Amino acid sequence: MMAEVAEPLVDAMVAGGVRVLFFASGSDVMVFQEEIARREAHGLPAPRLVPVLHETVGLNAAMGFAMAGGGVAAVAAHVDVGTLNMGAAWHTLRRCGEPVLILAGSPPTSEPGVRRGGRDHPVYWLQEPVDQRTLFQPYLKWGWRLSSFDNPGLVVSRALQIARSEPCGAAMVTLPRDVVMGQAPDLPYPDTGRLGLPAPTHPDPEAISRLARLIADADCPVIVTGASGRDPRTVPLLTELVELAGAWVTESGWRERLNISSRHPMLATGPALGAADMVLVVDRHIPWVPDGGPDAPPEDATVAWLGRDVLVADVPIVEHPADLRIPCTTANGLAALIAALRDAHTPVTRRRAQARLAEGRRRRTALDTRQDAEAIAAPGSPVDPRRVAYELGLLLGDDAILLDEAVSNAPHVRAHHRGGRPGSFFAQSGSAGGWGSGAALGAKLAAPERDIVLASGDGFYWFGSPGAALWTARHAGAPYLAVVFVNGRYSTGTVQASHFYPGGYAEAAGFPGGVFDPPPDYAAEAAAAGGWGRYVDDADQVAQALREGLARTREGAPAVVAVRVR
Repeated sequence: MMAEVAEPLVDAMVAGGVRVLFFASGSDVMVFQEEIARREAHGLPAPRLVPVLHETVGLNAAMGFAMAGGGVAAVAAHVDVGTLNMGAAWHTLRRCGEPVLILAGSPPTSEPGVRRGGRDHPVYWLQEPVDQRTLFQPYLKWGWRLSSFDNPGLVVSRALQIARSEPCGAAMVTLPRDVVMGQAPDLPYPDTGRLGLPAPTHPDPEAISRLARLIADADCPVIVTGASGRDPRTVPLLTELVELAGAWVTESGWRERLNISSRHPMLATGPALGAADMVLVVDRHIPWVPDGGPDAPPEDATVAWLGRDVLVADVPIVEHPADLRIPCTTANGLAALIAALRDAHTPVTRRRAQARLAEGRRRRTALDTRQDAEAIAAPGSPVDPRRVAYELGLLLGDDAILLDEAVSNAPHVRAHHRGGRPGSFFAQSGSAGGWGSGAALGAKLAAPERDIVLASGDGFYWFGSPGAALWTARHAGAPYLAVVFVNGRYSTGTVQASHFYPGGYAEAAGFPGGVFDPPPDYAAEAAAAGGWGRYVDDADQVAQALREGLARTREGAPAVVAVRVR
């Protein structure tokens, strides 16, 4: 029997490093079910096929898999309705900088009886949107519609080459059913490794020397970051740079990765950006709101950008100034800057840096003591969210992975996170709610030996089809703990309404449209999906519920602890 096109497609996926295919079945992408089962029956390498009950879970899981070190993952979806069902996850994918291969099924266009897989049902006329790829073009790095004239293995190899090259992103191959069910051409093709990935880039030595002198001479140097820890190698490098420079570190309220230990003396303990005379931006899209306020640097501050995207090129208008923009692989840039700063330091500048570091240690001790005491003393029913974050911080070991989608309570979650291991903290990089459940599933598949915990606001949690994610977690052997902060409202809208319309009609009416109280029973939903759930409304119950939930995940069941918070 002649091979079908699905065979070289999967061959190229395996050769290109794809280990997992998150799969929502359909009449077009069902060819992957057959091909992967055939390979498994013959002992041939194949990606693991992980069924998902909702496409948004699949796409978010692919991002979580890549974030947690699993490498590039693939997602298959059924025609335009399947890719549309990925919804807001497209936005997150565009901003997260992770490699994902999207296999988008498409209906056949062959007339009935002309070729295998052609139109044999009325629905196939309705499913053709002319060009499915154009619907998602703003979110893609690369896209292609496979035709019967293409070399399918080469198409997938090229897609993975683009997806895996910095800055990483999404590559989409649209697959008409009558093409993928056709006979595979007997054509050789290079795999992704043979096509080659770009080598890491190094910074300009003169620019690095100038930057080192500026940092050494500064009275108040501040480093702004958010996602430098996407490359785990940068965490010890950033730590060394911060301590050598005596530089304060801010994540400006939006931490996407663990960039430096959560309780490092110089993180979130320094003066506001408005006091800085030297600012270094490292892998941060929008480092501050340029409104001239205390959280923006003064006009006379020196500003430098270093990293993989110093132009923030995927955002159309960015008005943030720079005296230096140094493009490079971030780890290489930090290593070069450390070496240059050692040479630039004088005994006087070194002493000033060490004095700032000593002050940071004093501030960190005082800050942690105060925040922990406030969390412990907080009243108990409904539970103060600071208490939930505090107990969660105590529970998690340094080996655990925490995913943060707590929204209005995210500052508490981050304040009480105690981890310092690279790759132990993730938050989504955009503004689309619902990333967390799928990402937790993907992270567990990438790192099955580690505890995976999601902290989520209830509004964002609901956006992510949690029942579908919990079912897949149970059946794929990828259990995680979800801690849901239940406040029964969309804080983003209610806070903004209060700010712009204080004492207004919406506030007087109880914010209609922004409140969903009583909220859904998230614990019962977990049980319905084959997991374990507990509802908590008293502070004294939180620690025990969290411990039990984590224990259940270690036994193989996904778990949800829903805490009613004030």
